[in-house]
Amino acid sequence: MDQEKEKTEYQKIIDGEQEPTGSQKGWPNLKRGQTEYNLKNIDPEKAAEIRRKGAEAVNALKGEKRTAREALENILTLKVTDKILSNSDLEPELADRLKRSGINITVYDLLQLVAVGRAAGGNMKAYELIRDTYGDMPVKQLEITDATTEQDRELMRQLSKRLESGEHLEIVKDIGPAEDK
Repeated sequence: MDQEKEKTEYQKIIDGEQEPTGSQKGWPNLKRGQTEYNLKNIDPEKAAEIRRKGAEAVNALKGEKRTAREALENILTLKVTDKILSNSDLEPELADRLKRSGINITVYDLLQLVAVGRAAGGNMKAYELIRDTYGDMPVKQLEITDATTEQDRELMRQLSKRLESGEHLEIVKDIGPAEDK
C-alpha cells in the first residue's frame, strides 16, 4: 500500500493505472534508463532520419501558420454580398446606398467603412484607427535633458582636440570608475 502511494504520476501512466492527458500522452513511448534514444548514441543514419522527421513536423506547423495568414487575406479580399452588407454594423442608409450603386467592395473595405461610421459617431478608438491608418499619426516627441556638467563638456572638448591632432592616448593607470562627490 505504501508503495502504491509512492508511485509517481509517470509510473502510474507507464503501468497503465492512469490515463495520460495532454503532454503525458507521449510518456508511454519513453524508454526510461535506456540510452539508445539519445541521438548521439545511435546509428548516424537513424539519427538523421529522426531529425528529418522532426524538421518535417516543424515545417508543417509553419506551413499551417502561413495558411492561416493566407486564409485571412482571402477573406479580406472577398467581394461583399448584399447579405453581408445587410448583416454588417454599417449604417443602414449607407448600406442601402452601396447596394443601389452596385459598387463592388471587399470585406476589408467594409471594415474600414464600419470604422469610419463608428468614428463619426464619436468612438475615439475608431477615430484613432482611421487617423493612424490614413497616415495622419501625431508625432511623438521626446524631451532630452542634458545630464553633462560644464566640466564634462570641457573634458570632451580637450579629448576631441587631442584626437583631431593625432596625439596618441595612453592609459597610464586605470583608477576604476569615477566616484560621485
